Order: sequence, then structure tokens, then C-alpha cells
Amino acid sequence: MLSAMEAVETRSALAALRTHFPARWQLALRFGVVVGAPFAAGTAAGAHPLGAIAAASALLILLMGPPGYGIARRAQVIGIAVLIGLAAAIGALVQNYEVVLVLLLLLVGGFFAVARKVDRSMATIALVPIVGLLIGSGSPDGLRSAIELLAAALIGGGLYLLLLDRAWPSPEHPSVALEGRSRRLLPALILALPVGYLVASAVVDWHMAAYAFALLAILLILNARGAHRTTRHELLGFLVILALVVAELRLEARVDVMVFTALVVAIVGAWRADRGTVPLWSILGTLLVLIASVS
Repeated sequence: MLSAMEAVETRSALAALRTHFPARWQLALRFGVVVGAPFAAGTAAGAHPLGAIAAASALLILLMGPPGYGIARRAQVIGIAVLIGLAAAIGALVQNYEVVLVLLLLLVGGFFAVARKVDRSMATIALVPIVGLLIGSGSPDGLRSAIELLAAALIGGGLYLLLLDRAWPSPEHPSVALEGRSRRLLPALILALPVGYLVASAVVDWHMAAYAFALLAILLILNARGAHRTTRHELLGFLVILALVVAELRLEARVDVMVFTALVVAIVGAWRADRGTVPLWSILGTLLVLIASVS
């Protein structure tokens, strides 16, 4: 009797796996396409900063929730694409004025730290100007670069994602748990970006934006909602990606290697998603690779 029950349970488990496996792979592959295609296209065209901002724009829009339909969806997509494009354009224009850039990092960092107390949608929106400003600060400076970054954000995050929603619709839409657990790290989160940038500029004087974002990401994981065990795994996952990125930077790896790294981190993270929520280490790790590729 026991063996019969075990056989029934085994068949049920296999049936559930067969049902869940295609959906999980569809989410993972779609996630990889959203991140990898714009990044690879920009890199192949010899303009990897434009590919990076396009990929970041598409990724952050994807995390905003269900695709929706009609005017509301188009307004949401274009609005976020414009926001990250403008932030990147400002970063390109002020990158040579360290005082102004640090003050802007303090401003967007403070907005993000406070927005996390509202909900994850607000936190995702607040993450947009941070990523845009950091990518823009590592891109070529000048007005032409600023205009190109804005256009790339609109094309990569706007038109591309709207077309993908039509060509490859998916009932699964990923999100990420960015909301905070307590107030104890709020001052540290506000100061993470400007302090991280200043320390990196004084110590290594290269890739300052990537190191500043890495510091913010570590503090964010430590202050995220969830069990202690989950936090430990999230932190370990991000530290592995950080070590890989640092190694690639020190070895001066080609940008296409970083494209592959971002693609793998995004796909593996989406594969590990629990009820549509992608792990923090994957989202923050992917954004770190995008920022490090241009900073």
C-alpha cells in the first residue's frame, strides 16, 4: 500500500514539474532576451554605453508589473524610458563636475531609500534615476552623448519592449522585492552612493560608479525583507557576481564578455524566480554588470 502511495506521489511530482518547467524556462529566456538583445546590439555596433542604457531601461520597465494593454501600458513604458534616459543624459553632462555628480547621487539615493518604505513598485521607479545617472557618468561626456543615451533608452526600453510584448506575450511578469525591512540602515542607504563614489575615486580612481552601486546593493540586500537564511543566500549570490565583475575589470575583459555575463546572471536569476519574484542578487548583479561595462 505504501509503495502504491509513493508511486502516486512521484507521478504527481513529475506532472507538476512538466507543467512548471516550460513556464519557468519561458520566463528565464524572455528575461534573457530583454537584457541581452539591446546590450549585445549596442556592443556589436561599437556603442556599448548605448546598449547598456537600452538594456537597463528594458530591464527596469519589465520589473514594473503586468504588461497591461493600450494607452496605459504605452504611457508607463515610455515614461520610465524617458526617466532613465534623462538621468543618463544628465550623468553624461555633469560627469566632469564631481561635486555636482556627488550631490545628485545623494539626491537620488535619498529618494530611493525613502521610496522603499512605500512598496516595490515605487522602489523600482526610484531605482531608475540611480542606474541612469551611473551609466551616464561613465559614458562619453558632452551634449551629443547625452542625446544618444536618451534616444537609446527610448528605443531599447520603449519601442523594443512594446514590440516584444506583442511578438512574445507572457502571462508571467517578473518583479523584485526592493522594499525595506527596517529603518536601521536608512542613513547608510542614503549615503551609500556618494560615499562609495568618493571613496572609489580616492582609492582606485576607476569604475567609481560600479563600486558605488555595489555598496548600495550590499546594504540593500542586508536591509531587504525576508528570512535571515534568504538574506544570506542573496548576499552570497551578489558577492560572487561582484567578484566576477571585479576580475573582469582588472583583466580588462572585452565588453562582449560582460554582455555574456549579464545574460547568464539574468537568465539564472529568472530561472530561480519564486512565484514571479526574481532574486535580488540577479537584478542587482545584472545592473552592476551594465554599469561596470561603461564606468
